[in-house]
Amino acid sequence: MLGEPSTAIISNNLVFVNASMNAMDQTPGTFGMLVDTGSPVVLIDPTLFNTPPPTTDGQIATKVNLGLLDAGGNPVVIIEHAPVLQVSNAMMDGLGFGGILGGSVMHQFSVQLDYSAPMMEGFCLGCTAGGRSDVLPDNVVPFSLKGGGNADVTLGTDSMGRPINSPAVNIPPTRIEVTVVIDGAPHTCIVDSGATEVSLRSTVYAALITDGRAQLSGGIAIMTIAGASGAAVTRAKSISVGPASVADVPVMTIMSDDPSHPDPLLSSISTEIGTQVDCLLGGSFLRNFLVTIDYPGAELHLEPYATLPVPDEFRRIGITIGLDATATHFVVASVYPNTDAAKQGIMVNDEVVSVDGTSLVSVQYVGAADQLLDGVPGTTKMLTFGTTKNPANSGQTLTVVVDDLIPNP
Repeated sequence: MLGEPSTAIISNNLVFVNASMNAMDQTPGTFGMLVDTGSPVVLIDPTLFNTPPPTTDGQIATKVNLGLLDAGGNPVVIIEHAPVLQVSNAMMDGLGFGGILGGSVMHQFSVQLDYSAPMMEGFCLGCTAGGRSDVLPDNVVPFSLKGGGNADVTLGTDSMGRPINSPAVNIPPTRIEVTVVIDGAPHTCIVDSGATEVSLRSTVYAALITDGRAQLSGGIAIMTIAGASGAAVTRAKSISVGPASVADVPVMTIMSDDPSHPDPLLSSISTEIGTQVDCLLGGSFLRNFLVTIDYPGAELHLEPYATLPVPDEFRRIGITIGLDATATHFVVASVYPNTDAAKQGIMVNDEVVSVDGTSLVSVQYVGAADQLLDGVPGTTKMLTFGTTKNPANSGQTLTVVVDDLIPNP
């Protein structure tokens, strides 16, 4: 029912909700739709719903069903009254999720994101703040919705090489603008549940690291709506939004391919809303709260969890996990330098069989496997390997120390 939690997957500080499109369910083994307050519109990869991409602008009409019923028992269907654009995007294809549930739909509701996800019910259209025993008193932050306008989207080209554009859509204001205090300095930011970390303008990031704090510089591979990119990551000592405050928050800045045009995403949003935007308030901050965005009431509710449900992804064994070329085995995707994992000779493409006795055979998603590496710095985890580049580690179980990859000074 509308106003009751929906089945969702919580992965990498992001919330994915199950969905179907034009009565077609998503391909098994893929994520649903990313709940993304930072996206003004709904974007869909039709290929992950076993539907071919559009070839003409007349094929845009789309119905998306999130499995919700209204008070009368009727399905709540997203259709032509909201901008729903069929596009196949590198971000969706690469990460295996079917689309983005954006602000053009959510701005009609009160929306709740529950990063603790009891029984995997981490998303709710129509839920309101209050009444939970596992959270602390509410922090209420008023906001104003900004942006919007009239736009179309280029979907591809026809047989003659001419662009295929969506019909022009009237996008309502959906950007949630709030003031965020980062290490004592106020900044204008956008609440973005589709960002894994708090993402900073390069000048703001540069100011943070002048005190010599640790950072992972340029070595973090990320995927944005524009495709693959690199990022540098450090920690803010504190981030506050209204009365809500979190210490030691991981923050990143996205590296630009063109040094003369830094921060293209933040610059684009700034142009859209007419104000300089310095950050995207993403998952590394939001995950600390039961988040309720009351769009009609223009209030952001941040209810701190009594027990934090999501571990810090930069306090972990010093590797990341991915899939091999056949997508059948979990392997080491990267190794962080100067970590215990690196010292023990763990290498990229080493096959990882289990973590602390948990076999990865039964783990369905890369994010879930990778999260098994999170822990408390100074403690250890047992990693069992299959075939490895270092013969000494093949078939062995190693005791590996958990590191803080970006410790604050």
